[in-house]
Amino acid sequence: MGRVLILNTSGVDEEMSQKIEVEAVDALRRRLAVEIPAEAVSAEIESSYDQLKRSARVPGFRRGHVPRHVLERIFGDRVRAEVYERLIQRSYAEAVQTSQLPVVGRPDITTERSAPGAVLRYTATVEVKPEIDVQGYDGLEVEQPVFEVSDADVDGYLEQMRQAAARLHPVTERNVVEPGDVVTLDYEARIDGRVVGRAKDREVELGNNGFPAGFDDQLRGAAVGGAANFELTYPTENVSGELAGKTVSFSVVVNAIGRKEIPEIDAEFAKDRGDCASVEELREQVRVQLEAQAAARSEEALRRGVLLRLAETNDIPVPQALIDQGLESLMDEVSHELRQQRLPLRNQEQLRKDLEPRAKEQVKLSLLLEAIANKESVAVADADVDARIQQLAEQAGAAGERVRAFYEDPAARRQLGTSMLRSRAAELVVSKARATKRPQSMQIADATQNG
Repeated sequence: MGRVLILNTSGVDEEMSQKIEVEAVDALRRRLAVEIPAEAVSAEIESSYDQLKRSARVPGFRRGHVPRHVLERIFGDRVRAEVYERLIQRSYAEAVQTSQLPVVGRPDITTERSAPGAVLRYTATVEVKPEIDVQGYDGLEVEQPVFEVSDADVDGYLEQMRQAAARLHPVTERNVVEPGDVVTLDYEARIDGRVVGRAKDREVELGNNGFPAGFDDQLRGAAVGGAANFELTYPTENVSGELAGKTVSFSVVVNAIGRKEIPEIDAEFAKDRGDCASVEELREQVRVQLEAQAAARSEEALRRGVLLRLAETNDIPVPQALIDQGLESLMDEVSHELRQQRLPLRNQEQLRKDLEPRAKEQVKLSLLLEAIANKESVAVADADVDARIQQLAEQAGAAGERVRAFYEDPAARRQLGTSMLRSRAAELVVSKARATKRPQSMQIADATQNG
């Protein structure tokens, strides 16, 4: 691999300038060999001892009058360690700036020579963004689903509205669970004695819930106040990883029974739910909404398809440091979603393993879009960033001032600008794509039937 020698002459005295040698280790790593002159090391040591002399407390000496050799004997190792650490941190930042390396992540630093009064040499091995010559993004061929809204989709959406408007009425004339009831219950679920689920006063509708079919069978005939203990084996498909194929032990207590009262779709329903004069007007309103959703879904599917093809067309190395950063963001998102649902994060290591390919793909796309933006001279002006911040603040409502304060941080503002740059590059690639239209149903009716 090639080497580049740089003399950093940013200081007034060239004798105090550090030397930097950059070596390409591989496509993603660079090794900086940095040499800090002996004069700079000595000056920093002298400065440290001057400060120490004014503050050090040593028995038998007045503060400020401790001889240098005494300070060296007592504090020498600490002073040298602090000086070398300070010099390396400062010079590393200067070396990265001078060499203009697109560094990602933290450096792996090795000190090669650190004798007092001598030249200080160290190496810093860093990951960098790869040099990308992105290809094949002009005219990517993809299929674009075009979602067609049918009468059945309108009916399915109206049924969802009808179910959402249902009111739950307590059942008092009996105390035994029957099909179609909504049961308020406490439950605990265990696998091999370990709790994997627990809830208080959860409402479960027989025939329409997320439990295996056998769960409803166990509830039928149960009495209010009664307890039931049983085991169910979850299917292997369409189930979260922890429960798939597992036998789960349930302990259930029935607290109350209720029945749904579902309104009819009539003129009153049309007025209450859509501010419409008739059912026909409500149906037309729903159709317009579904067609807007269909267009948005089609455009998003096109965008995803184009970016997927872009990633498939360009095989590039991806820095692990960026993957790790992306993985942490995804972990935070999942953890937040689980907290919102009051669910625990049970197997963090397995989740990290599952999310890593997704994090890598996101980083790869980000790098490709940045390369396209650079190649096509796509730019984001300061005024564009200001406008986006204003838009985000307005969307945040009462929290708008916090949003503005957040983006006063230069790093946050740069991150937003970079995100906008990638979005514009993605729009450019999508606009150049050759899409084959493929009609597809919205499947609102199927979604309703499947609960």
